[in-house]
Amino acid sequence: MCRLLGVVTRSAAPLVEAVPEELPLFTALSERHKDGWGVASYGGSAPAGGPRVRKGIDTARASTAYGEAVAEADGDLTVVHLRRASEGLVLTLENTHPFVEGDVTFSHNGQFDMPEGFREHVLSLGGRPVEGTTDSELYFSLITVHAREHGWAEAVQRAAMDVHRLVTERGGRIPEGLNCLLTTPHELVAYAHSDPDQLRPDAPWETYDLRFRADEATGRVLVSSTGYPQAGFTSIRQGEAITIARGTLDVRHHAPRADFVPAPAQLAGEQAWAASRAGDAGAQGSRVAS
Repeated sequence: MCRLLGVVTRSAAPLVEAVPEELPLFTALSERHKDGWGVASYGGSAPAGGPRVRKGIDTARASTAYGEAVAEADGDLTVVHLRRASEGLVLTLENTHPFVEGDVTFSHNGQFDMPEGFREHVLSLGGRPVEGTTDSELYFSLITVHAREHGWAEAVQRAAMDVHRLVTERGGRIPEGLNCLLTTPHELVAYAHSDPDQLRPDAPWETYDLRFRADEATGRVLVSSTGYPQAGFTSIRQGEAITIARGTLDVRHHAPRADFVPAPAQLAGEQAWAASRAGDAGAQGSRVAS
C-alpha cells in the first residue's frame, strides 16, 4: 500500500530542514512502495495561492526528480506520497498521487473494490472528472461533490461513507483502506479508515495507522503513515478527520460520523485479530493497496 507524509510549519521552510530526521526514513520506504511518488507544497516559491505539484512513476529513493521535488518544496504545507500500485493498475502519471482540482490536492492510502456500476454512478454525480483508472480518483470525485455544501473535513468523511455503502451494496468487500491527506490553501485534512482483515499475511496491525505529532517547540505538525520510528506520534481514530490550519497550526478533531461503523477487526481489537490470523493465515487476502 502507499505511504503518506504531511508537514505543516508555522512559517515557510525547506522541507529537508522541516523534517530532517523523518524525511530520509520516510523516503526509504520507497524500497517497497516503489511505484511512483508525488510532492505537493504551498507557500515559499510555490505559485501564489496554489500548490506546486511534481510527480514521477519511478522509485523515489533512486529518483533524481524526486530529490529535486523535495528540495524545492520550501513552503509551509507539504504532502509527500509514495505509491505502491494496486494489482493490475498501470504506472502512469494520471494514476499517480496527489490528484489536483484547482487549488486542492488529494492523496490516498488504501484500496477498495469497484463492482459493476460503481464507477458510472460516482461519475454521474458530477464531481471532479477522472483522468486515470484508480479507485482513488473516484474517492476524490465523491469528496468534491460533498464539498459543495460542507467543509473539506466533513466532505471527506461523507465521501468515505459513500464509498463503503456503494461498494457493499453492489456486492464488494468493505473498503480495505480509505486513509487520505487533502490539502487546501488554508489547511491539511487527514482521515483514517481501514480494515486490518484485508492486510497481507506478513503485515502488522498498525500498517494502516495514520499518525500525527504536534511539535510546538519547532513550530510544526506532522501526519504520517507508519513504517519507521515515530516517537511521540498519536494515531488518528478510525473515522476521525483532523484539520491542521496553516499559519496557526491549530489542530481540530472531527469526530467520526454517527453512521460510521469500524471494520469488524477494528471492533474486535488487535489481540483477537492476531489470534485469528495465527489460526488461519492462509485465508488472508493478497491485495496490494493503491
